[in-house]
Amino acid sequence: MSNVGGIAEAASSTVEDWRRFDELPLHPILVAALSEFQQLGYHGTTVRGIASRAGLTVPSLYYHYNNKEGVLSALLIIATDDANERLRLCLADAGDDLLAQFENFITSVALHYTCRRDLAMLHNESRFLGPELREKYIEKRELVQQVLEKLLREGIDSGVFRADPDPHFTARSILGMLGGILDWYTPRGPLYPEEIAARYRRYAVRLVTEGA
Repeated sequence: MSNVGGIAEAASSTVEDWRRFDELPLHPILVAALSEFQQLGYHGTTVRGIASRAGLTVPSLYYHYNNKEGVLSALLIIATDDANERLRLCLADAGDDLLAQFENFITSVALHYTCRRDLAMLHNESRFLGPELREKYIEKRELVQQVLEKLLREGIDSGVFRADPDPHFTARSILGMLGGILDWYTPRGPLYPEEIAARYRRYAVRLVTEGA
């Protein structure tokens, strides 16, 4: 598998264009669970409710995903795999241009929070996973922070970005800003995902290049 920016290429990825978000081919149980989680939250959702919405029996759900935690874990892994593969592609698309890589990174994460909003909203629910499943999720999720920190360090070393004594803090600040999209974005709002991504990209570039 190839590796760009620390993100390994997924062997069975279906992403062809990191900017285009087609509907994900989710199992009916996951489609039903995603709706239940969005409406009722993790604790308010029941296995029986998921199965009923999917038009399946409870034993069918247990057969495929073991329990409610297994369903949540499956959705979170799909969300992170999709996001990480898009990051890999967007970095490769920018070639060796560090500023272009950074701009594509910001765009990709912003689009994840808008175009995949339903899945992205589940990231906070990861706290309900048991230790083993949570560790698996965090390992994938932390790639985003690691890649951004690597970009910042390389940009600072090459003079593309302004010197910052703490790239880790800067990365966390930028990701926190992007994560805030989930607090207010709605598909019914006046801004399209691409417009939102463009605005956040401009803010982020100003943050890391001022004084460079």
